[in-house]
Amino acid sequence: MTKNKNSIHLQDFPDVSFIKEDCSLEQNMDLVRDICSTALSIRDQKNLRVRLPLKKLTIIGKNSQDVLAFKDIIADEVNVKNIEISNDLSQIAEFKLQINFKKIGAKYSSKMKEILQATKENNWQKTTDNKIKIADIILEQDEFELKILPKNNDDSKNAIAPLSNNEYLISLDIEITDDLEYEGLARDIIRVVQQNRKEADLDISDRIVLSIQTTDNKICEVIKEFGDYISKQVLAEKIETTSQDLNNEFVFENEIDDKNISIGIKIFE
Repeated sequence: MTKNKNSIHLQDFPDVSFIKEDCSLEQNMDLVRDICSTALSIRDQKNLRVRLPLKKLTIIGKNSQDVLAFKDIIADEVNVKNIEISNDLSQIAEFKLQINFKKIGAKYSSKMKEILQATKENNWQKTTDNKIKIADIILEQDEFELKILPKNNDDSKNAIAPLSNNEYLISLDIEITDDLEYEGLARDIIRVVQQNRKEADLDISDRIVLSIQTTDNKICEVIKEFGDYISKQVLAEKIETTSQDLNNEFVFENEIDDKNISIGIKIFE
């Protein structure tokens, strides 16, 4: 059977043996994914839509400087203005010892009362070989788990959460300033206009005149402040705002931040 060279499905899988494994890069990318996933989870919990930019994300943990090479990726994925790092976990977090009592029950039955008391009082030490010394006994690595927990997460301006590897915390600045809110609304406007362009079956390079019908003062302020940015993104030669009904070539009804607006589009000539 002759292989069809025009179909990728009928080609031999390429030889990639020349690509060397980079364990350090893999570990860093796993950390980057964990950071992004945790930050996006915070956004979801706080009802902060992804297009709303936030001021800052801080990564706290030993060797946190390793992620600085990927800060642009993180900032873009999480939609934050700045990425900061800190190596000092002790200021905002502590490790909570969780013992597998089912596993050690028979082994240390006579010491259980002491172990329970020491656990409650957080009276334990981590050994140099990553075991735990508590109540004059040594727990093996499969007999306990260390959970990293924020000491105080009552700060209304920051949301703190541990990563799944229990070695880092992230602190996401969730304070929404007027500037951040307006930029987020501008991005929402761009999103709906791009969708409306698609629905109007416009060519990707078509220049347009954009009309926005709204009575909302905030939307009007956003268009005034971010008009150039919006125009560049949606290829608008002109943006008009009005409270009157639209008579453009294409008119679409949209909702932005629980506000109803009409988008009018006509091809620029």
